Amino acid sequence: MDHALSRETRNLSAPDVVESILRIARVQAEIGLVASELKLSGPNATERTRACLKEMVAVQKPWVVAVYRWAMRPLHAGTWDVRVDEAALQRLARLNESRALIFLPSHRSYADPLVLGALLDARGFPANFTLPGANMAFWPLGPLLRRAGGITIRRSFRDDAIYKLALREYFGHLVARRTNLEWYIEGGRSRTGKLRPPRYGLLRYLLDAIQAKRADDAILVPVSITYDELPEVQSMAAEEHGATKQPEGLGWLARYVRQQRNHVGAVHVRFGEPLALSEGLAAAEVGVVNPRLAVERIAFEVCDRINRATPVMANALATLALLGVRGRALTMGQVVRLVAPLLDYVVRRDLPTTDVIGLRTAEGTRPILLALGRARVVTCYDGGAEAVYGIAPGQHNVAAFYRNAAIHWFVNRAIVELAFLSASEQGAGDPREKAWNEALRLRDLLKFEFFFARRQVFGDQLMAELALIDASWQSYGGTPEQARALLAKTGFLVAHRVLRSFLESYFVVADLLATEDPGDAWEESAFIARCLAVGHQYQLQRLLIDPESVSREGFLNALKLARNRGLLDLGDRESLGAKRREFKAQLRAMLARVAAIDEIEARRTKELHVVA
Repeated sequence: MDHALSRETRNLSAPDVVESILRIARVQAEIGLVASELKLSGPNATERTRACLKEMVAVQKPWVVAVYRWAMRPLHAGTWDVRVDEAALQRLARLNESRALIFLPSHRSYADPLVLGALLDARGFPANFTLPGANMAFWPLGPLLRRAGGITIRRSFRDDAIYKLALREYFGHLVARRTNLEWYIEGGRSRTGKLRPPRYGLLRYLLDAIQAKRADDAILVPVSITYDELPEVQSMAAEEHGATKQPEGLGWLARYVRQQRNHVGAVHVRFGEPLALSEGLAAAEVGVVNPRLAVERIAFEVCDRINRATPVMANALATLALLGVRGRALTMGQVVRLVAPLLDYVVRRDLPTTDVIGLRTAEGTRPILLALGRARVVTCYDGGAEAVYGIAPGQHNVAAFYRNAAIHWFVNRAIVELAFLSASEQGAGDPREKAWNEALRLRDLLKFEFFFARRQVFGDQLMAELALIDASWQSYGGTPEQARALLAKTGFLVAHRVLRSFLESYFVVADLLATEDPGDAWEESAFIARCLAVGHQYQLQRLLIDPESVSREGFLNALKLARNRGLLDLGDRESLGAKRREFKAQLRAMLARVAAIDEIEARRTKELHVVA
């Protein structure tokens, strides 16, 4: 592969890069504008820009890259076997011959960049410049990272115009030289297991460089990284439940190395369909008129492609099944029978998978449950007549992490179940129209949790789900009895397994908003702390069913929705109070339908002798 420009970038020293950027006339003009806005002298603004560039500019010395990879091997090489789509890698290698690749992986582990970097290096790709974040810049890792292509940017710089200018220009410098880049579009590790909403800043800088003709077209590469077992899930789940995150440092690194000593299965790396940035701009159709909206649409498309590349894994199906049986323990035969319809659904939809076929038999299911047992997710009691398996006490959030890696494949099915039930409760009218309207309400409610297709495609997807549930659904008459009977004979139901925790998190936020004086000032972090405290209380009272519903991220997303709906605005107290009470009532009604789905499923599985 000819990467002359990329090699040139690697041969430059950090001071050379800083000064070459500052010498550009356009950059000096940009500095002048910022200086005027901030009421700074030109030389002062230039020196501050130089200082910011010195802080972020990285280099790639081949011997340092080799040392870095050798030093990091104990953090991943013996822990997982790497499973990767070799054909996809070959296609990417051909694309990389003429254009830069921008790798945008999902982020579930500190090991993600190590795994991806090692497999790309083994196949002859040039080393990526990465953006690990300033939290990883502690000694001695930070200096090593900086010389191995790690751009340790600040975690927050929203109000620092000079830092933003420096980062934008350095980013443009890298892209213009056809350098492969890698960053995590979610902005940080997922603590729930599902893909988080994307961050737009770095993608916006990339778009600026392309639109300004400072760089050729670049290829965005969606990457899905999933693990059979992930030791750090325990700490992430605790943080999501309210525990304080431990800062990265030498002590943290030593603990992480110890945590990685055992072999725990495989890591699966899948590449989504690459997206040329020029094609993404054309598809967005608003690149010039509204650059912000163009970036958001491109980011959404990347995340959707990551989801579509993410396989359904055996641990995800097993935890999806076990989290839906109300804390009961099951025999091995019962687990196999419970998972069977979920597996049939995966096969009928031809979803990407890993080793799920083993779940067809007790012999294939046993290793999955034993692995989840080693991860302290599943417990086994074998002191009776027959061994039984269930989610270990206090481990529901960890089990949900594994389940959530595949949850996006089941969301539309869950929406169809709830919409069907809702339509049957609304009296006269076309049941299909009522169900569609309810599906749209659910889609809007969950838009900060999942990546939904545009309205027309979403409708087609729901029609396909209906056909899978019952090919004769069009003859459905619309009564509650008929709706429940149709759902009962589907073979399995998922709404309570897939959506309850999210709806319960939202209910806690809606409940607190409804009880507050709409005119009172409030602070977000204090409100989230109250949500965590009240959520724990409601769990003890069994007002919340899912332990994973007490979730910092769930509460934050609920607040995003509340803000989007104008429920946090200051204004007419009476009107705002009424809107908040309506929000709470909507969630209460949806949770009642989730409970009804749960009851239908419980009766069905009891009749099938799946649950004793």
